[in-house]
Amino acid sequence: MKTTNSLAPSSALRICCFDDVDQYRWCDELVALEFIPLTRKISARQLIVSLPGFHLIVERTFPRLIDATLLPGSTRIGFSMCDDVAVQINGIDVCGTTLVLAYGGDSCVAHENTPGCFASVVFDQEIRDRGWPAPIKGFEIFTVSQPAHSRLRVLVQEIINLASQYPDDLRKPEVVEGMRESLLAAADEAFADSVSLLGSRSEHTERFLSIVKGIDEIIFANPANPIYSGELARALGVSVRTIHTAVLQYRGMSLHRYLRLKRLWLVRQRLLSGNISVKACALAYGFWHLSDFSRSYRTHFGELPSETLALAH
Repeated sequence: MKTTNSLAPSSALRICCFDDVDQYRWCDELVALEFIPLTRKISARQLIVSLPGFHLIVERTFPRLIDATLLPGSTRIGFSMCDDVAVQINGIDVCGTTLVLAYGGDSCVAHENTPGCFASVVFDQEIRDRGWPAPIKGFEIFTVSQPAHSRLRVLVQEIINLASQYPDDLRKPEVVEGMRESLLAAADEAFADSVSLLGSRSEHTERFLSIVKGIDEIIFANPANPIYSGELARALGVSVRTIHTAVLQYRGMSLHRYLRLKRLWLVRQRLLSGNISVKACALAYGFWHLSDFSRSYRTHFGELPSETLALAH
């Protein structure tokens, strides 16, 4: 497998391609992103246009679980660039005419079941003076009209095309400012008749979101100490069944599978750092049945644990 990272003729446009999940990097510096892949092979591509005042990211994605936090001092608008969407953000299913709005410090949990193509417009300041809705709980999701959604898609594509074909134009301040104003106007139009989907989340689902975040915090704090369902339930003060329901809603899978995937991913990252045997690593992360572990590992990553260890630097 290989990873390519290339520059287009304009320094404002970066194109990053990944076919190796171990080399995948999220190239947007304004978002802290953690992920767990749900497929053995990936074909991801990121197009990033960075200009004074804003930047665009268009990514061809792969099935994965996501935890993301937007860094302070920015505003992000996200939407799909394709009509077929299979992603859930903070417990809400995203559709073809969905718009996501977030400000610095906002976070989300999400899962993508199939590859997709998504765009983000990121302004390097908090846009609070245009009458846009104020997200209450971060990464608020809206449905917008088809024409307004299409306008945003077209604008993003036009900016990328210009950055690729006429890079010198992006050195002109009036061009960049015009692009920014066009994006703001398109967002104004979209939010003018938008409908928030926040109301579709019940009190229970808000509680479930906090439970899922609590699970991840506990696992992150104990990376080499396997955490099982009973321990999680006691630590979070809820029943195992409640945890299972929360994970099923926000991660799209059973609690058992989720915890196993988290541990498999941690094992892979540890093996890639070297200086450990496969057996010691498996046992350290709670995989006592070694043949079952090897089988699960190969099913998920397409290679044996020993082959991963051989890649260690």
